[in-house]
Amino acid sequence: MDRSSSHDSINYSTRRINALLGSMPGPRSYLEIGVETGQTFFEISADRKTAVDPRFLFDSDLAPHHEASEFFQISSDQFFCEFQRDLKYDLVFLDGLHTWEQTYRDFCNALLVTHDQSIIILDDIFPCDVFSCNRDQVEAVMMRQFMTGDPSNAWHGDTYKVIPLIRTFHPLLSFCTIISDGNPQAVVWRATAPINDPSCIIQDQGLLNMSSLDYLWFLRNQGLYNPMNEDDALNLAMHSLKVKRKEDLP
Repeated sequence: MDRSSSHDSINYSTRRINALLGSMPGPRSYLEIGVETGQTFFEISADRKTAVDPRFLFDSDLAPHHEASEFFQISSDQFFCEFQRDLKYDLVFLDGLHTWEQTYRDFCNALLVTHDQSIIILDDIFPCDVFSCNRDQVEAVMMRQFMTGDPSNAWHGDTYKVIPLIRTFHPLLSFCTIISDGNPQAVVWRATAPINDPSCIIQDQGLLNMSSLDYLWFLRNQGLYNPMNEDDALNLAMHSLKVKRKEDLP
């Protein structure tokens, strides 16, 4: 997350998530991984909401909308392992640990608790500079200021590496990346005809050596993220799922 603009981050995440949830037939269910202060979570409009974080920075007993919400102060791994249920979430927002390993594991687990018309949003998926993709947040901020004099707190980790994994190992999924009107986020959904061709990334990367996917690789391959502005990305996801709902009707 771009920690330098926490107010804007609340606006863009809640705006996008509520727009997507609002396009779905109710009742709607929502899961957020990496809730921290709850500023995004509490602004989401859904009939049932689940919050997961190893350490909430608020008192869940005093949290607003408590009746419609449930709070699990545990790791995402523990949540997915111990709290499996029949409930399938309509939208999952992944904003947990900013490493590709954990984010990809959360993504794979999220696929197990969603249905054919669900949406998964991955935060911090498009680094703004070479410093922001450092896995260590403190070092990222310090190195940027030391090397450039820029005091920005922008930090994304190396979660950008999840997109080549999705392209390579999940060819039945479609996605696009919002790169305007707030921090970049990837929107992922299951479509009847996936819009992303995984063949190019497989041919280029072979066995996908993750250590080779550095920032220079990212700069050369930004097109693989299917980047677009917020309105186009949301409209594409909503239209694709609307078409899918019609096709699934008897």
